[in-house]
Amino acid sequence: MASVRWKLACLLEDLEDRDFKKFKMHLEDYPPQKGCISLPRGQTEKADHLDLVTLMIDFNGAKKSWDMAVWIFAAINRRDLYEKAKRDEPEWDDAHDSTLTVMCQEESIEEEWMGLLGYLSRISFCKKKEDYCRTYRKHIRSRFQCIEDRNARLGESVNLNKRYTRLSLVKEHLSQKEREHELLAIGQTATKTRDIPMSSIKLELLFDPDEENAEPVHTVVFQGAAGIGKTILARKIMLDWASGKIYKDKFDYLFYIHCREVSLMTKRSLGDLIISCCPDPNPPISKIVKKPSKILFLMDGFDELQGAFDENTGALCTDWQKADRGDILLSSLIRKRLLPEASLLITTRPVALEKLQHLLDHPRHVEILGFSEARRKEYFFKYFSDEHQAQEAFRLIQENEILFTMCFIPLVCWIVCTGLKQQVDSGKSLAQTSKTTTAVYIFFLSSLLQTRGGTQEHHFSANLRGLCSLAADGIWNQKILFEEYDLRNHGLQKADVSAFLRMNLFQKEVDCEKYYSFIHLTFQEFFAAMYYLLEEEEERETRSMSCSYSKPPNRDVTVLLENYGKFEKGYLIFVVRFLFGLVNQERSSYLEKKLSCKISQQIRQELLKWIEAKAKAKKLQTQPSQLELFYCLYEMQEDDFVQRAMNHFPKIEINLSIRMDYVVSSFCIQNCCRVESLSLGFFNNLPKEEEEEEEEGRHLHIVNCVSPCSHAACSYRLGRCGLTHHCCLDISSVLSSNQKLVELDLSDNALGDSGVRHLCVGLRHLFCNLQKLWLVSCCLTSDCCQDLASVLTTNQSLTRLYMGENALGDAGVGILCEKAKHPQCKLQKLGLVNSGLTSVCCPALSLALSTNKNLTHLYLRGNALADKGIKMLCEGLMNPNCKLQMLELDNCNLTSHCCWDLSTLLTSNQSLRELSLGNNDLGDLGVVLLCEVLKQQNCFLNTLRLCEMYFNYETKRALETLQEEKPELTIVFEPSW
Repeated sequence: MASVRWKLACLLEDLEDRDFKKFKMHLEDYPPQKGCISLPRGQTEKADHLDLVTLMIDFNGAKKSWDMAVWIFAAINRRDLYEKAKRDEPEWDDAHDSTLTVMCQEESIEEEWMGLLGYLSRISFCKKKEDYCRTYRKHIRSRFQCIEDRNARLGESVNLNKRYTRLSLVKEHLSQKEREHELLAIGQTATKTRDIPMSSIKLELLFDPDEENAEPVHTVVFQGAAGIGKTILARKIMLDWASGKIYKDKFDYLFYIHCREVSLMTKRSLGDLIISCCPDPNPPISKIVKKPSKILFLMDGFDELQGAFDENTGALCTDWQKADRGDILLSSLIRKRLLPEASLLITTRPVALEKLQHLLDHPRHVEILGFSEARRKEYFFKYFSDEHQAQEAFRLIQENEILFTMCFIPLVCWIVCTGLKQQVDSGKSLAQTSKTTTAVYIFFLSSLLQTRGGTQEHHFSANLRGLCSLAADGIWNQKILFEEYDLRNHGLQKADVSAFLRMNLFQKEVDCEKYYSFIHLTFQEFFAAMYYLLEEEEERETRSMSCSYSKPPNRDVTVLLENYGKFEKGYLIFVVRFLFGLVNQERSSYLEKKLSCKISQQIRQELLKWIEAKAKAKKLQTQPSQLELFYCLYEMQEDDFVQRAMNHFPKIEINLSIRMDYVVSSFCIQNCCRVESLSLGFFNNLPKEEEEEEEEGRHLHIVNCVSPCSHAACSYRLGRCGLTHHCCLDISSVLSSNQKLVELDLSDNALGDSGVRHLCVGLRHLFCNLQKLWLVSCCLTSDCCQDLASVLTTNQSLTRLYMGENALGDAGVGILCEKAKHPQCKLQKLGLVNSGLTSVCCPALSLALSTNKNLTHLYLRGNALADKGIKMLCEGLMNPNCKLQMLELDNCNLTSHCCWDLSTLLTSNQSLRELSLGNNDLGDLGVVLLCEVLKQQNCFLNTLRLCEMYFNYETKRALETLQEEKPELTIVFEPSW
């Protein structure tokens, strides 16, 4: 009996408190049809594991108690215990089981107690150990379940589980070159979590073998840039272990060691360090270290640890009871001189990876890549308690590609959310706050100052000049890490640096010497921009206060603007954007009041002059592009200023690729009243799952772009802009209202027949003055031709229609030709390239050519008209009413048989000036026949194109001779190899 009771008790010992309560609940409600007696709640409520087993056997006997436990393990989803109970089930004999009644009359009390005492003696040591483990886990849960936000007020904290958002982890790490430029890389807003395939890894599998490591791993290194989430991840691992979610059977103890704190400590032993992690001063330290394989040391912030890493190994510590310096203690653990069987999990920035690498033996490197796009959304919804606010905040930030991309860094994500939350709490509009990067950073800075009190705000304001000067000097010298003497040279003392560290504007970069950096490169760029705005009087005052103040960077904003885009890594691009954002009059007033400083508005005129000069610069000058200038204007968010600037952009030609390009372009073009030519190109680089979500917003911004009223005739080129039929109603509205719009190119957009039907409503409008329309490759069929045909007779301004690369077919073209014969049709040029035509449509085309005196250009390239079709086409072309000047018949399945008809045409038609017959099998005989005809004086052709065709020597000679005899005739012939 004792063995059954022992086994059941051991199984129940593995239940966490939550599962143990569930187990009791199922005992109380056990289904009577299973032949067992449920236990009274009054007796189970306060029973521990051993008491509960005794109760179960007393009520139901050993076998039935075992069956109950197996069933309940399955019911509470403890598959591990269910399988273990099935595997270790004792062998029962019928006589034994039948005699075990509730009263256990045949079992002597003496035997019962002897068995119980034996069981208790065997588990006494385990129970003490388990009791302390449970106490320690409870302590760790209490210690790590909450985190303090960087800008939290005293006593404020956030539940870690509610805030934590899963990070992307991969088993690779950055190359040496990437590590050297880590801080720079995370400052570029184009940075995203990588698209290249990498091996992701889950937290629970960090120490497990894999295809690269056949043996279990004992050292794991987490590496990641500043603000990427290393410390939060380390704290999450501690909390999850204490909650029984990970490493439950692998490690009995996890000890969290903050490397910065250990560096500052006096001499102490590893035992002292472990005790400092425990809830009481007298833990069973000797018993804990007896099983080092069951211990995991989590060292957070190795890059902040200085000291004994270059010393010889003789200085290392091997005794856990010996007191030593903190750096030697941790170095001994890392080098496996101290408790070599213990496991290690180390977090570090890449800047210290070289220092760490040579200390380790077969480590597993895991890189933290930050938030994926889906996790960024999850973070927003965790940060904002109100779901509606979260949805609005995320949508607005998602529209700002710069901010949204930067949010892959958890620190930046938190900065953005903090700034937006402050606006919500103050009752202001989220939409205005999140429109620009400048606005979000200003409100974040404001939140830092508010939470630290008036003294902090005054201290910051007094040293603002030095901070901005340091930032600008670093930008000009491409410097992002600063030593203490750099700070002193800009009038910043040790107390100032400490204040900036407390405000989280600065962070330490420890690698043998003390370095500092801004918490993110964009903050350095933000303060560098402010440097150009602070009034001169303040500079002189600040300089007089600090005799150590070095020569400041040039404050002439024209020098800054002249060097825009010239730096290899684009250091000045975002400084200039912030400059535009900061001269917004409302923001300037806010900062003057908040920071007690005076911000100059004089450079507004300089910025306007720079925009004007760049707008008029030659196209060959690539820096900055029109789109980049638009980004600067968008950052300002002042309609009057933007309208004055946009007056210098009569011709706009930009390529759009990301969501923010649409937002920025829409804002600027809406403020442009003098646009004459607008050309928008679109390069889609979004994942498929985002395309549908993107579509609606893209249409809105495109329509906003084509809506402004211009004072001069204008043309809009919207080819490859990812448009669909959804936007056609809006474009139709523009066609009917903007009388200055004379050219519209919608090629390479999937408008479909329904989209064209909507467009035709605007095209037929009395106020529509459109002259040229491109609908090439728009997914059209013959179904749209009836609507377009109606436009040909009602719109008196439309002279050019290009519809190539659509499946119009013979039927569709027949419908168009029927209306093209109408006297009111003013069409001059018709493009039907690759439209799926055959000789069937040629009679209709021929009739249209013989009646429409306006049609001068016909493009039929890539249609299988064949010789039969050309014969019918020539009949219309030879009609005296036909005024066609250019005919394109390349790749139309023609042979030498059609050359006789073409020869007759060339001598009969007095208007035809250009004929293109390339990529057809005309043969040498057919081409020679054409040459003879072209020599005649009554042939007025100016250009003959015979590209991609093979000729023998005699034919080539005939063509060369023709060109010599008739120099006014241009013959283009390129052999097909």
